[in-house]
Amino acid sequence: MLKKIAHARVAIAGAGISGAYLHRLLLLTGCDADLYDTQAGWPCGQSPCAWGTSEGFLELAEAAGLDPEKYVLQRVDHLLMDEVHLEANLMTIHKPAFIKDLLRDKEILHDPLPTEKYDRIIDATGVSRAYLPKIPGDIVLACKQYRVVTDGRLENRIKLGNIGYAWCFPLANQGYHMGCGSFTGDPQNIMKELNWLRTNDPRGNGRILCGCEGAIRLTGPHLSRPFVGDGCPGGIWGVGEAIGCVAPLAGDGIVAGMRSVRILLGHWDDPEGYTRAILQTFDWMKHERKVLDKLINRQHLGFNDARVLKKNSKRMGMKIGLRTAGLLMERLP
Repeated sequence: MLKKIAHARVAIAGAGISGAYLHRLLLLTGCDADLYDTQAGWPCGQSPCAWGTSEGFLELAEAAGLDPEKYVLQRVDHLLMDEVHLEANLMTIHKPAFIKDLLRDKEILHDPLPTEKYDRIIDATGVSRAYLPKIPGDIVLACKQYRVVTDGRLENRIKLGNIGYAWCFPLANQGYHMGCGSFTGDPQNIMKELNWLRTNDPRGNGRILCGCEGAIRLTGPHLSRPFVGDGCPGGIWGVGEAIGCVAPLAGDGIVAGMRSVRILLGHWDDPEGYTRAILQTFDWMKHERKVLDKLINRQHLGFNDARVLKKNSKRMGMKIGLRTAGLLMERLP
């Protein structure tokens, strides 16, 4: 049950999943915030246009008064990670449709946000982090992604390497979302080498519907502070990817971003409590970030690093033994 928010002049910067979810929940508390965003530059209107998430999405969507099953495209009970068959409990969702329903007919303002007009501003601008201070040593992964349709069936898979990974997840109507993020290689070239797009297949069973470039913040919340800054009377508060709520190893941030919104509403007038709650809830990201740092610095990965992968993979219903986790991590560099 959401507690009522005192009426105030609130602006949300960013109409992605975190900003749209916040707008919807604020409405349920009686607060109609103004919503600002730049003009959409991609066909789906989202950057990055991630479609994959975990079971936590269901409860969070219900909390916004929406039927989560409406947005589920496919449920994934397994995937191939570097040809290793793993049980999984994942799903792909129609993210643009979900955001559209969160916003309903809300007007999105494309003018510059006048900070002096508002009592509080929420920075939900994702990797841009447009209104909070820049992050020293910020880690941002460049990625290339595509939506394709094929006449054949493709496996749900992840390919590790180049301190990053490529993915292929099922959507609906023989559609797939696939892409690649890498610190050491060109994502587009890696996709070409994998030949997953199949656009040159002589059987003609592949067609690219759209493709775009994006970026993902993998810094983690503990190194993305402050979560609350100056700039208007009630402060500028960050949510979602703007404050690092994205898994540094897996790159998934849909559920984490929505959870950060719930935490914000529970600590609306308590910036210190908000900071503590974010750090506590996403403490596991700190351990993933340590493993990522080792990978980037070409350091040896040990038993404890494999334990991090094994433990955190449970979030996605994946069953990975320690030995398998160790073998997979050796393929990341």
